Amino acid sequence: MLRHMSLKNTIFTATLLGTGLLGLSHSVNATPSINEMQGCQAVIDFVEIKSTEARSVYSEKDINVVLKGVQAYDVYIQDEIITPGLLQYVGGDNDKAEALQQQVDVYKSGLVESFKKRFPDNRFYTDVAISLNDCAKKAVPSGDALEDLKASLMKIIELAKSH
Repeated sequence: MLRHMSLKNTIFTATLLGTGLLGLSHSVNATPSINEMQGCQAVIDFVEIKSTEARSVYSEKDINVVLKGVQAYDVYIQDEIITPGLLQYVGGDNDKAEALQQQVDVYKSGLVESFKKRFPDNRFYTDVAISLNDCAKKAVPSGDALEDLKASLMKIIELAKSH
């Protein structure tokens, strides 16, 4: 999910603005898979952890902008994709869906641990914004959630470039 990028920040920012999240429409060709979206939720969980760890590096205001967008996106993914997808997969059986959700959560935790090892510093990385932008291309929230996610991504880029 998070990949090493050798792009200069200015090129990355132009790419994000030109073809990325700001250019998204509200229609998505196919429903993203639960597997894809649990990976996206792992990136969000990682951003939330980094936000806590980086409070001594970045301002509270900046951290709040980042968190507002990713948390809204996490709710969107869970409520619109993961939960309905799991329920559909198990024929509407809530107990089975909950058991599958627990498996999803374990998998996400493993991904977060690998991200923490790969990115141990208490700061944000443009790789995170790239990954979240890729997620948003597959599953586009609407309204305030979309605007908050855009603001969050732009703030992550700004903060990553400051270090």
